[in-house]
Amino acid sequence: MNRVNHMIMMHIKSAKHLKSIILTVFMLACFYTLRADNIKLGLYFGKKVSAVVLSVTEGEYIIYGDYRQVGIARKGLIFHIENAGHGLTIQDTLRILGTFSRIEFKGISHENVFRIRPVSPSLPPKESDDNLLLSQEGHSLRIINILDLEKYIAGTVETEGGPNAHPEFYKAQCILARTFAVKNFYRHGTEGYNLCDTEHCQAYKGKSRMNPEIQAAARATKGLVLMDRYNHLVNPLYHSNCGGMTSDAARVWGKPLPYLQPVTDPFCRNSRNATWKAILSRSEWINYLVSKGFNKRLLQQSDFTCNPAVREKYYRIGERQVELTEIRKDLGLKSTFFSITTEEGQVVLHGRGYGHGVGMCQEGAMEMAKKGYVYVDILHFYFTNVRICQMHENK
Repeated sequence: MNRVNHMIMMHIKSAKHLKSIILTVFMLACFYTLRADNIKLGLYFGKKVSAVVLSVTEGEYIIYGDYRQVGIARKGLIFHIENAGHGLTIQDTLRILGTFSRIEFKGISHENVFRIRPVSPSLPPKESDDNLLLSQEGHSLRIINILDLEKYIAGTVETEGGPNAHPEFYKAQCILARTFAVKNFYRHGTEGYNLCDTEHCQAYKGKSRMNPEIQAAARATKGLVLMDRYNHLVNPLYHSNCGGMTSDAARVWGKPLPYLQPVTDPFCRNSRNATWKAILSRSEWINYLVSKGFNKRLLQQSDFTCNPAVREKYYRIGERQVELTEIRKDLGLKSTFFSITTEEGQVVLHGRGYGHGVGMCQEGAMEMAKKGYVYVDILHFYFTNVRICQMHENK
């Protein structure tokens, strides 16, 4: 029996050792993947694109069909690529280059930029950096942009933050965008790429062109991410305007995060999205409450008035309650931070802020930057007990 037990223990130790080796190899693979500073971005996520046209706006590309060179892409040439069922057909204005299972445009110049536009269905074009890989995905195209991580960060920040902010705001936004990218690096791993170009991951409309300060901010913060006190990447949340007070994570998603605590924010109160108003008839509001399980016969005039001093999670009447996030979604409101009054027989929602209210208030951060605060100040104002460090730090 002792011999059997000894053999079992040796087997368990061997299995644990093997598991440890596999985990170490996986972690090293992840580390070096990030060290490569490239990201695979799925373009036109969820759009079922079956045909595109592509042109070169900067640099020069070698075209590979099934890993074999089949052409050169230069400025002035236009390529049509279509899922023909039995493969991807590619042709320029003069000839058909062939039909392949995968087509790759690989840049060979110092700067390489392409422009791609779906034609089936017709969708807005995107201009993006570096390389492109196309393959079959059922009857559609799988379109993967393989580009430098910092170029992706700049494009995302321009999409999410706009072109007219202060450089210190862009630096803060770059760190949050990079933190998200690293934290969610394998979100679409089973689909052959890292992140998509929609709000499911981070919105990416294409190469940052509108303000050179954005690319400069990405370079200035290269590799920097935001971590909590336990050396874990934070959930880098942000929103347009908090209305003067941010929310803790638990009020929105039911899960507390120690680095996302409510913050009184004086910087955003005079900004564009600081206030809003929605007006409903009394009957519309009553019918809505009834649809949420409230008893119409028990509703009183006092129930049509509320003025929360802080962000709340629920709207309550007696023992009945409904989540404010649900009201916001149902009625298409800008935020969950609002008071209710009755005016001339109508129910008026006086709202504050725009967005979920958790994390960095973008309009507040923009104002902080204008007033001379640097990106470190901005991030530490909106996030509690965090540190900014290189994404390859392991201590």
